[in-house]
Amino acid sequence: MVNSFLLIIVAMITNNEYSICTGDRILLMLSILIGACSLIRFLLLLRDIRSESYYVLSGICVKREPSLFKKSQQITFKSDEGKEYHFTFEKSIKLLEGHRYELYFRKNSSSTESIDSSAPDLLGFEEIVKQLQKQTKSNE
Repeated sequence: MVNSFLLIIVAMITNNEYSICTGDRILLMLSILIGACSLIRFLLLLRDIRSESYYVLSGICVKREPSLFKKSQQITFKSDEGKEYHFTFEKSIKLLEGHRYELYFRKNSSSTESIDSSAPDLLGFEEIVKQLQKQTKSNE
């Protein structure tokens, strides 16, 4: 998270210096605009994390069906409690079948259910690596 913030700052400073040296006002304005929007997005995400206004869904990706002509895919996800969820995500989200994940969703104040599978607001995901293998190796 901090790395993303630093990358935004470095890119903005570099572009601003280049545009000032070359006298390119359009590049300067675009660089400032993109940097400001990225900074606002970063701060909003940081606010959500600090206020814990997100849900965590842990489980296994059971099925992944990419659509042929669409930029989306159907994901069937089984939570640790045994409940199945069906999501539609972009193809850029690479969840592999049989792998364990934690999915992070933004809380929706208008929804009564914790996760609205019809229109999920996915913040991100994390693959969970099995800790048993690491623990058994350290015990030997």
